[in-house]
Amino acid sequence: RQAGLRPNPRLYLQSEDLRPWADTFDFPTQTEDYAYLGQTFEFDGKRGKRVALAKARLKQAEATRDLQLRQVAGRVTAAYWTAVGLQRVSELLQKDMLAVDEMVRYHKERVDAGAMRGVDLLRMQIERDRLEIALAAAERDAVQARLELFRQIGRPALQAKLSDPLEAIPQIAPADVNTVLQTRPDLIVAREAVTAAEDDVELQKANAVPDPDFFAGYKRNASDNTAYGGLQILLPIRNRNQGEIQRAQASVVAARAALALLEVQVRLEVEQARANYDAQQKIVRDTLPEMRAHAKQNLQIITEAYRIGGVDLLRYIDAERTEFDVEVSAVRTLAQLQQGAVQLQLAYGVQP
Repeated sequence: RQAGLRPNPRLYLQSEDLRPWADTFDFPTQTEDYAYLGQTFEFDGKRGKRVALAKARLKQAEATRDLQLRQVAGRVTAAYWTAVGLQRVSELLQKDMLAVDEMVRYHKERVDAGAMRGVDLLRMQIERDRLEIALAAAERDAVQARLELFRQIGRPALQAKLSDPLEAIPQIAPADVNTVLQTRPDLIVAREAVTAAEDDVELQKANAVPDPDFFAGYKRNASDNTAYGGLQILLPIRNRNQGEIQRAQASVVAARAALALLEVQVRLEVEQARANYDAQQKIVRDTLPEMRAHAKQNLQIITEAYRIGGVDLLRYIDAERTEFDVEVSAVRTLAQLQQGAVQLQLAYGVQP
């Protein structure tokens, strides 16, 4: 809006030959009085070039806004999946604690009945204490992750349910890199920065061309009423805006270099994000189900064998820990896949 405005006119009021100290002084007949308007006329398309520069900067600001919105969405989404993952780990520990409590009760009944050694009960109680410490740490981490989620959202913490499951993996199709280069907000910002720098060069060159000031109005010379006219032109002998032109040209070089560097970085970022997403997806699809099934089956076999005295307590505890570690690893892998999906969407310039 400001760039498109034309220069304001000037009003000049002037009196000459004033002699108020003289007894014979008569203002209407002994002075020269002027009342005239002056107007600057801009040459070399200065107004249009100012508007072009302002439009480029406006587009740059709009692209920056879009970029920041996507970055906020990315941080919120990443914080969400971190909170969901830690909440799932806490829930797993709670279930494991119930199972261990049941085994402690079973061991106590066996010891009271004289069918089991007291050292086995003591070992299970130690295992329960270890698990209780791990559960407290997991619950603390889950609370902190939840608070971080609301901090990223910009709202006070609410009693909201994190309902999206970790297993709901978005399927992200490969995107053409050239299309990504044209649509990513940060690259749009960089291209508009180049355009703005180029427009600034043209404007600074135009500013080196002097703008004439035209004057026209009324003059009263003693008792005579006459017209008044004039022209004023700045002579660009020493100052031809050389410094600003060179500054703008250097800005073009810097903006083009920044754009070229960002294009290389975006290509690598897209390639890395895609490779990470595909690798994590392959693990979740091919390795994770079989690993979880084997761990559950192993725990079930060892548990039954332990109850009939086929294996010792340490083998049972080891099988239980293994199954729990596998489940925690599965949760973390699913959370990493969700995070990978977020990073891939951001790399594509898509809001997650």
